[in-house]
Amino acid sequence: MKRITKSLWAPLLAFGVMGGILAADSAGSGDAQYASPAPGSSDERIYCVGSVGKVYVTAAVMQLVEQGLVELDEPVTTYIPDFTMADDRYTDITVRMLMNHTSGILGSSFRNAFLYDDTYRDNEYLLQSLAAQRLIHAPGEYAAYCNDGFSLLELIVENMTGVDYTEYVVQNIASRVGAAHTGSPMTLFDNELNAPITFTGNVPYDYDYCMAIGAGGIHATASDVANFGSAFFTGNDVLLSRESQMAMATRWNGEGENADIYEDANGLGWDYVERLAYEHSGVTVLGKGGDITNQHAHLLVAPDQKISVAVLSSGGASMYNELVAEAILDVVLEEQGIKINHGTERTFDFSDEVPEEYLAYEGFYAFSSLSGSSFSYLSFDKQMMHVQHFDCGAQKTDDYRFLTDGSFVRVDEDSVPTVDFSIGRFEERDGRVYIAAETSFELAGLGTNTYYRYAAERINPNSASEAAASSWRGICGREMVLCNERYSSTDYDSPFACIYMIDGLPGYLYAVTGAGKRTLQIVDETHALAFTTMPCSTNRDLVDMELDSQTVSDGSSVAVIKLSMGRDYRFVDEFPVFDNSVSEISLHDDEPQWFVIGDDVAGSTIIADCPEDSVIYVYNKYHEVVYSTHMINSYGNVPLPEGGYIMFGGLSGGRISVD
Repeated sequence: MKRITKSLWAPLLAFGVMGGILAADSAGSGDAQYASPAPGSSDERIYCVGSVGKVYVTAAVMQLVEQGLVELDEPVTTYIPDFTMADDRYTDITVRMLMNHTSGILGSSFRNAFLYDDTYRDNEYLLQSLAAQRLIHAPGEYAAYCNDGFSLLELIVENMTGVDYTEYVVQNIASRVGAAHTGSPMTLFDNELNAPITFTGNVPYDYDYCMAIGAGGIHATASDVANFGSAFFTGNDVLLSRESQMAMATRWNGEGENADIYEDANGLGWDYVERLAYEHSGVTVLGKGGDITNQHAHLLVAPDQKISVAVLSSGGASMYNELVAEAILDVVLEEQGIKINHGTERTFDFSDEVPEEYLAYEGFYAFSSLSGSSFSYLSFDKQMMHVQHFDCGAQKTDDYRFLTDGSFVRVDEDSVPTVDFSIGRFEERDGRVYIAAETSFELAGLGTNTYYRYAAERINPNSASEAAASSWRGICGREMVLCNERYSSTDYDSPFACIYMIDGLPGYLYAVTGAGKRTLQIVDETHALAFTTMPCSTNRDLVDMELDSQTVSDGSSVAVIKLSMGRDYRFVDEFPVFDNSVSEISLHDDEPQWFVIGDDVAGSTIIADCPEDSVIYVYNKYHEVVYSTHMINSYGNVPLPEGGYIMFGGLSGGRISVD
């Protein structure tokens, strides 16, 4: 066995390779408290693998298919009779559609799904939330990443076996592949091998758990995950038959030249079952990434070459892990005599003028990015297209030159294609105008990531009434904060939100929340809906929004913004002031007590006496966390920054006293 240790971006990084090559666990901080166990040893670190867990729940259901307990093309309602939605088409959703992300479900009903040092589960919330939701497209129409589909698969496993899902995974998956440290928060809570977590500034932090176990709550070591990946090697039937493995490894919308390259390349459970750089060298790869708040993962499998690479990290992002996994895979393939070329020399044959027929495409577009969607305006001069982006009040313009084939490429101030290039083309589809794009960006020291997607959609005029527009205009620019998550929710790391309207684009809203950026279409005085139709995962995790009111614990009625995914937001300007008169705070389930820090106490500190099941967060005027009781060994003085905010959370009946 070859052993490689590297110090990278995070406090802890682990990677394992099946195929007789490598298993390693590496500390990157240099701090003795993060000293790593021996690679491949019984005390290797445990991480949450996030959405890599979707391959586990897919494999579990495929086992039930082989046993005749489940049929892939049977409606989900056959196996979950209580599943219903506020859209009659939900009865057309099949088990296969959950696995390949084509169900049409909005995305992620993730209330109280990510928790620090806590394993609370609301087992009824998922079905309750879905019962009030609509579909974003007809079932089976296109693939757009959907977490809720895999939470439903978890329920199918439990309903058809009568066994808790975690227990099923341990008994029927982990034990069969020799994965001794695989489980979930229900079995690995507070395990001494859990990887250490750090917050901004490398502050040691509480461990975070994903309680949506089917969608992203499996925990394991890197070696365990690599062993799991080896179950998909050609000829290995330890978990599934070859027929089931091939079904999982088949692209949802056809293969090779028959597929729309700008649509998703996923199979069943896998994020992708085709990678062009590897296909060109005759290598099929299957991949799946995963992210929760502070832990990240990527699993990469080359079935025919019998290589499985798992990269897990505390800190970073799954896209970084993916590039590390590819680098490891490339080394192993080269030892087998297979050379992978990821780079391509690009030459651009520029056109002297913008094609005249494209001038009709001027207007507003909803653009997608890694952090969500936002509005942009496309305009043209004789030689260029200009894309003006509107983001939280800031404006930025990208310039594009057209090529002789009708596509366009982003250029710098010297009209030279940018290093991180983006090549797009207009595409009309079903009466709509989209921008299909090939985007490439380099991550220093890790490599280049290139992906294909429908990146933007032209916006049609929305004839919302003046009364509706006025209602939403009245709350634009007012700061909001999350107000209905459990005290232990990791979402309080970034709880602030705000809604904007764009000049020249009546009838539309732009919401910036901790859950990402969202573009919405105003329907009436109290409702705004997601409206984009891009046929790929740029259309994932859409949310509808409602302006409502509710009664809080002190008996008062407050305005709230309710998101269809389950998060509620209150307006900061309605919060009380935290000053010298506050000495005790009563706690209430899923209702954090927010305060604006008063001028008379700004710059000072307090000492707080807190019950065990509670939390304190302090934010500065820039909405940055400057103090949290999730910080390991947090004690002593709690800072009160000028212009900042303080939040107290906990279970009903508890009290926090301050001095």
